[in-house]
Amino acid sequence: MGLLISPEVLMLVGNAAGQAGYRLGCFIVAAGLMHMIGATAYGKAYARYPNVFGEIRLIRRAFGAVTALCVPLCARVTVAVCVSTALLATAGYVFNEVFLYWFPNLGFSYCLLGVLVLINIFGTRASSVAQLVLVCVAVGGLILFIIAGLLELGNSPLPIQDGPALWSHSTQIYVAALLVFVGFDLAGFSRNHGGNPVKAMMIAIFMAGLIFIFWGWISTKYVILGRLTDTHIPHMIVARAAFGQSGRIWMGIIILAGASAAVNALLLAVPKMLAVMAKDGLLPSFLARGKNPTNTGVLLLGASVAAMMGAGMAGEPILEVYMKAGMCLWLLHYAVILGAAVMPAMRDSPGVLGQTIKVREVLFIVGLAAMVSAIGGMFLSAAHWKPLVKAIGTILAIGLTFGAFWVPFNKKKGRLPGL
Repeated sequence: MGLLISPEVLMLVGNAAGQAGYRLGCFIVAAGLMHMIGATAYGKAYARYPNVFGEIRLIRRAFGAVTALCVPLCARVTVAVCVSTALLATAGYVFNEVFLYWFPNLGFSYCLLGVLVLINIFGTRASSVAQLVLVCVAVGGLILFIIAGLLELGNSPLPIQDGPALWSHSTQIYVAALLVFVGFDLAGFSRNHGGNPVKAMMIAIFMAGLIFIFWGWISTKYVILGRLTDTHIPHMIVARAAFGQSGRIWMGIIILAGASAAVNALLLAVPKMLAVMAKDGLLPSFLARGKNPTNTGVLLLGASVAAMMGAGMAGEPILEVYMKAGMCLWLLHYAVILGAAVMPAMRDSPGVLGQTIKVREVLFIVGLAAMVSAIGGMFLSAAHWKPLVKAIGTILAIGLTFGAFWVPFNKKKGRLPGL
């Protein structure tokens, strides 16, 4: 749930609520169903390849080792570095503006990053406990806020607002609804004892969807729709409109917990993905060495985020472009997973995967079409689409160039295990 309740997601939900009004729930439900189809595809992957190797080996069997290296790496590492930078900057700003005016924004961001990196260096158990606490604070705070808003315990709500014509914003709302669920698949890397994580993914999507629907409803109940659309902090505006200064402090706590949970989720999952890929011969072996094989990835990721903040990238327009590029690539990753789930190569053995249901295949194709159309929608809804194309092309070029060299090299050395 960490990545699903981050301030960036609350911003997307708030902006979409300003565009769709009370009808946002329809888009959230449809998007949640599409991602549940994706979770089912992950379930097939983990049924065939138990433990965290599942999705990587599913892609490799269907589309080859270069694709298995490039797509997950480009998507998750880009999002981990860029989104973590943005979230830590947001946390620093909120801490400075809401709690301690004299404490420097960047100083708090660096302190929070250091604490989260140290927690993950201590091991998976420490980071999992921290994640549970942070998610409970963020989700619990949002649920209490929603209940208080529905019961009208604060300021008086506005009259019921009818949103603008849906056709005028349908593409943006559709894309936003799909993007708010991105990251549900990290449940596969946060489990300590293997198993099939599809149930955890389904629960995360369902819970997040309910929160998004009710939060969108509360947003339209207390704030004029146009104001929700034209801001980067719709959640803070809603909090203040509903409960005044106390609501602002309340939301500040939620933002700090949500930002920390999202960054911690990425520090917990992405280094584990790098270690898994290294064990499978898709990345250099130093990423999987040591008593705790994820430590190298945690340090590399933490250093990259620190460098981004030190270079002044937080708040720069180019950072938002690369964040969108990472999200595009993550949607592409989902499309690849869904495509691999319907490949004939996945139906060549008896058992669960040999008994393929025709309806399920159709659903996978529907989910695949939804992800591909959302990628196209991101380009259509972008005010300036050329920088986004350039960013995606740059990231993919780096990933494909490395993969085109590394995979043949490791095959020649016999370091790529069979499937």
